[in-house]
Amino acid sequence: GMVAMKGSYHGKSMGALSLTFNPKYRESFQPLVEKVSFSSYGNIDELRATVDKDTAFVILEPIQGESGIHVPPDGFLQDVRKLCDENKILLIFDEIQSGLGRTGSMWASNHWETVPDIMCVAKGIAGGVPMGVTLVRPDILSVMKKGEHSSTFGGNPLSCATGTATIQALTQDGLIENAKNMGQKLRQGLEELKSKHKIIREVRGKGLMIGVELKFEVKDILMEGIKNGLLLLYSGRNILRFLPPLVISEEDITKTLKILDMLLTNEEAR
Repeated sequence: GMVAMKGSYHGKSMGALSLTFNPKYRESFQPLVEKVSFSSYGNIDELRATVDKDTAFVILEPIQGESGIHVPPDGFLQDVRKLCDENKILLIFDEIQSGLGRTGSMWASNHWETVPDIMCVAKGIAGGVPMGVTLVRPDILSVMKKGEHSSTFGGNPLSCATGTATIQALTQDGLIENAKNMGQKLRQGLEELKSKHKIIREVRGKGLMIGVELKFEVKDILMEGIKNGLLLLYSGRNILRFLPPLVISEEDITKTLKILDMLLTNEEAR
């Protein structure tokens, strides 16, 4: 069997969709892969009760993105790693949204010094050019022979060139450090807005992966943001999601906070 987390989002191809929790994504494509169980994110006791001798792997996002930027409790990832080791279960991290410098570290899992057996990476890996990468321990990879698993566009020169350039930019141009520093400024500014606007329930995240949970639906703020030159993401009905480019400047953040302050003030006056 396979175990994923409640609130998980791993994609919309059949295997990834089978491990995605939200029924709205799954319903139109049933039946999906069988023997998938879901455990509450951050609850090691529930996970311990969910796995058994037939569990092949546990998959999770080091920081959950699509469900609202949920940061795990300290110690959770380490406990999952230990549980998997004790039961000879593979641990898979989905770093598609949280990895590649997004959180102020190359991988979000670095914040908790936890290494998976398999890592899924995509989107940011090639700076906007379609690319996906699965990083695997050599002993796991050795069970497949060359050519047994292939893709029409796998390894194409354009994506590989952009992927190489992206990694160079991240590691040589200071983008990870910028994500850390600008993330701290953005987080601080959002916390200040929280103290000013009572409609903000919580600010959470790491680096430039931040969620702002409000006490009402965010649709009007999203639409008004567009009119005022600010593009915002959302998670569900009441969470604003901040995933800005890693090249963002302090000037951009100051402008973002100023516009957001105005939008929140207008919303409170409705």
